Amino acid sequence: MVFKNIRLKKCKGETSKGETSKGETSKGETSKGDTMTESSIAYHCINFLKSEEIKKEMSSIINPIMDYFLKQIHIYLYFFLFFIFISFVLHLGVLFLLLKYNIRFKKLYNKLNKLQL
Repeated sequence: MVFKNIRLKKCKGETSKGETSKGETSKGETSKGDTMTESSIAYHCINFLKSEEIKKEMSSIINPIMDYFLKQIHIYLYFFLFFIFISFVLHLGVLFLLLKYNIRFKKLYNKLNKLQL
């Protein structure tokens, strides 16, 4: 589980040198009981978010918002995809031209070397 090691941060109160707040040792470390409480809180929050009822509620809230958003920008998405496709085709054309001229240049270079020998 990804969230297993997450611990909630606890607000620390001001204490004097000799005093320690509840759940702290003299070195400022938290005791095991506080860690268990913090992990159980995180555990319950994660389980709450994993429940099917919450997933359905979240999807019922987010789906209309996403539908509206996509309806507003769908024409821009088509233009964006069209320009990406055109850019890909142009880059592919430039690659083929470079390869073609590179092959011609190698042949010409080899002929010149043979003439000089």
